[in-house]
Amino acid sequence: MQLKSIGFIFLVACCAFSGCFPSTPEPEPESDPDTEDGSDSVVASPLVADCALCHSVKEAQRGPILHGMDEWYLADQIEKFRSGTRGQNPANRSEYLMGVAVKKIIDDEQGRVLAKWFAAQQPMPAIRTVRGDVEKGALLYAARCASCHGEKGEGKRERVSPSLTHLEGWYFIDQMRKFRNGMRGKDPSDVGGQAMAAAVADFTPQQTKDVVAYAVEAFGLPEAPSTRRPLRPRPLDRNGSRE
Repeated sequence: MQLKSIGFIFLVACCAFSGCFPSTPEPEPESDPDTEDGSDSVVASPLVADCALCHSVKEAQRGPILHGMDEWYLADQIEKFRSGTRGQNPANRSEYLMGVAVKKIIDDEQGRVLAKWFAAQQPMPAIRTVRGDVEKGALLYAARCASCHGEKGEGKRERVSPSLTHLEGWYFIDQMRKFRNGMRGKDPSDVGGQAMAAAVADFTPQQTKDVVAYAVEAFGLPEAPSTRRPLRPRPLDRNGSRE
């Protein structure tokens, strides 16, 4: 068995068993103001810790940060994973892992509470990871994206189009590519996904980079400082070449 396959099986096992949580759990969710006994907090707390394994920066991040995303969109995606609309294709590894992990959500109420909790959190800054022509991306976004996602990426629920303001660049472009290559948005019951897949079907790889780079720059998450150490130029030797 190849090392890559072994690593994938290990990740599935981590998501499937409750003992594999981050060493530092997410903060306890605040009590729901709509429930006097704070029952939402009791339900959400262990599930938030489970989700943090992949959807936080406390350990090795393997999924998008969900903080601040639209509550309706998060609830909709959780339901799609629970129903099998998403997460059934082993070739799409990240979604397949989510399809395994979501089995811990036992009913619609737990999915609703999770969506509500993550939507209420403050968005986190993100490192810029996508480079493209921002000016070309702006023109492309205005012509092809704004009618559904809004001029400032605010989203339009009536068109099943989520806000783009809380997407990390790496995840944004990954999902754009999956919509283009048929890895997402093909299920007949996924109306929003089908619309998105059709909208970007003719995008070139460079156009995809351009529109994502523009969206992230124009109305995306605040930029986080890079964790990479800057490269220091090596001194020149006497012949003018690098040592």
